[in-house]
Amino acid sequence: MYGELLALLSAFCWAAGGAVYRKGLEYTDVWTGNFMRTSFAALGFVAIILLEGKLDDVISTLTPSIVFWLVTSAIFAFFVGDIFYLEALKRSGVARAVPVSSTYPIFVALLAFAVYGREVGALLLLGSVLVVIAIYLISEDGNGESRGIGYALMAAISWSVSISIVDYLVGYLPAEAVAGLRFLVVSAIMAAFVPVREFRFSRSTVKWLGIASMFVLVVGNYSFVEAIRLIGSEKVAPISAVYPVIAAVFARLALREELNVKIAAGVVLSFVGILLVVLS
Repeated sequence: MYGELLALLSAFCWAAGGAVYRKGLEYTDVWTGNFMRTSFAALGFVAIILLEGKLDDVISTLTPSIVFWLVTSAIFAFFVGDIFYLEALKRSGVARAVPVSSTYPIFVALLAFAVYGREVGALLLLGSVLVVIAIYLISEDGNGESRGIGYALMAAISWSVSISIVDYLVGYLPAEAVAGLRFLVVSAIMAAFVPVREFRFSRSTVKWLGIASMFVLVVGNYSFVEAIRLIGSEKVAPISAVYPVIAAVFARLALREELNVKIAAGVVLSFVGILLVVLS
């Protein structure tokens, strides 16, 4: 039951995160925003590891193979995937970008079929159809926002690659180390890009993309990775998949974004489709 509760907590954090990031991006560009939020999150996880006294154990566990997969997972999750995600939020808004980006279980299943030869059942096919319909409904009503929907899809694909690696990593490292080290990797990568694109920050960016993002990222990512360690990704996925519904409601109530019938129907179909896929 503890693992299920952690998965649900991660869903709430990711839903809140979409609104937090979009608010912060009102004051800066995507590259600076991603650098700030990953750096603050890395500091948060390092502080946790130090307080727990696990730093020496974590360092001694690292091997070239583990480091390689940590770097690979970090790049796909927080560099490639999140850059696409932040662009989608900025162009299409929370109510559209979050449901489309949450289709990552579809791509996880497709990768499993292509790479490992796993069977594709009726539930997977039905779920895929529902997700395609959901994406159509969510994107059709936008005004010049189709590129944002495309970015959200690219984020989902990138995240699916990263998630498939996490199951391997939690067999060797504690959840906070897996999450924290991945943030350190992408923060270092972003540091090389931000100066070229002019680092832009203010009190508002620190508030939203620093402090607020650190909270939702640390709590959300620790909960998600620890839940995978406890009950496995196949059980965590359907629980954490509820975050598009939470995000869409939050976008309407807190950000006053438009949530019409098509978007609402798309959110529901996306959620149902993802559940069918992860249960297939």
